Amino acid sequence: MKKQYNLTILKQDFTIKSDADEKHVKKVSDYVNKKMHELVSGNKATSSLNVAILAALNIADDFYKLKIQHNDMIEKWSGQLDDLIGKMEKLGS
Repeated sequence: MKKQYNLTILKQDFTIKSDADEKHVKKVSDYVNKKMHELVSGNKATSSLNVAILAALNIADDFYKLKIQHNDMIEKWSGQLDDLIGKMEKLGS
C-alpha cells in the first residue's frame, strides 16, 4: 500500500506517494536535494528547471556508472564460478 510523504527539495515542498518505507524515501530525497544544492551553490543564477535537469543528468550518470560496475562484477563472479565448477567436476571424476 502506498504511503504519502512530504518532502522539501531546494526549499520547495512536495507530496509524493510511494510503496517504499520512510527511511528509503528520506535517503532518496536527501540525495536529490544534495545533488541540486551542489549545482545551486556553484551557480546562483541558474533557474530551477536547469538545476533539475542538470541534477537529473548527474544522478543518471551516477546510476549508469554503478550499473556498469554491477555488470562487470557479475561477469567476473560468473567466470570465477564457472572456473570453480570446472575444478569441482575434475575432482569428482
